[in-house]
Amino acid sequence: MSPESSAGTAPFYTWKPADKAVSVQIQFDIVDRILLEVMKGFGSVPKRGAEVGGILLGTTERNKLGELLVKIEDFEPVNCDHAQGPSYVLSESDRDAFDEACERWQRGPDRRIYAVGYYRGHTRDGVCLAAEDLALLEDQFPGDEAIALVVKPYATKVSTAGIFFREEGKFKADSTYLEFPFSRKELGGGSSGSERLTSAARFGQQRVYDEPLFASPPQPQPQPQVLESAPPTAPTFGIAADPPKKGKGVRGGWVWIPLSFIFMLLGTVIGFQIALSMRPKQPANPWIEAWDMALTVKQNNAELLVSWDPLAPAIRNSNRGVLYIQTRTDTHNVEMKGSQLQAGSVIYRSVPERAVFRLEVFPRERATVSETAEFKTETK
Repeated sequence: MSPESSAGTAPFYTWKPADKAVSVQIQFDIVDRILLEVMKGFGSVPKRGAEVGGILLGTTERNKLGELLVKIEDFEPVNCDHAQGPSYVLSESDRDAFDEACERWQRGPDRRIYAVGYYRGHTRDGVCLAAEDLALLEDQFPGDEAIALVVKPYATKVSTAGIFFREEGKFKADSTYLEFPFSRKELGGGSSGSERLTSAARFGQQRVYDEPLFASPPQPQPQPQVLESAPPTAPTFGIAADPPKKGKGVRGGWVWIPLSFIFMLLGTVIGFQIALSMRPKQPANPWIEAWDMALTVKQNNAELLVSWDPLAPAIRNSNRGVLYIQTRTDTHNVEMKGSQLQAGSVIYRSVPERAVFRLEVFPRERATVSETAEFKTETK
């Protein structure tokens, strides 16, 4: 760990392996947000978990000694349809989306930050780059200043990560020079609500915290249905009851006591099963659903309607948010108050050929939740 992060005086962690002329600064907020994305994929598929990935955004520079400094200030997820399984192996359509994202974030005089590399969740063995990673880096990030970030999530302990860079034109793919805990707290950036949320999302675990990130109002619990029934008698089964014989009263009473108990127990079991069948089903993983804001973009004549679910926990518990709009030629940041978030939509008075909308909200201090939606003009 670098002195900057351990001292708590900088909002970032500095990764620098010994005796190497390269260092990487990654903001703690970006650690939180990437970890959320990685853990969301990790919890979405049983056992191994699905890998996610995307583009790292920031800046690169070299000092007079030729030492490389890469600063990571943002990222853009690129979806994978996982047609070949849980690994982040891009299909043809996925690759087109990845290439377009790289093109949008090319370095230029009008850009403060730009694409500096690639990140990926890693649910395979070790912390390493795969052949498909190297091919992707070679095609879209051929320069000597490109990096790759690999994050390995765990179900019962802190996630780990490694950074890879080129030496003499090649990546050292089998392992990283310096593996580090991918956690704001472990890196010296303090704790955050989003870290507690990711810890609950591992393999769909449901855990109870003393101070939940999303404080939802209490929901009324369905009352089980109670079946009222009269004490069972012999005529219930269509059999005529014989009058009690003299001298057999005590014996007959002992017979009805266990029968009454059996019928009462049977009625209780039936009532319990009916109550369970009528109870509304709970979501498989409410912690992961807490991320979902249902962000969508639809065209309405010469405008775009950007909408989200105002009842989503992340929206209800946020007093502010930012809508980032990225087109091929421009970037807009729209600050929103809590009342605007509760409105559930905004109108973008333009229909670009392609645009990416990212809604970021702040349900708690130093905790963020974001969701991305893409719009493309339909070609005939």
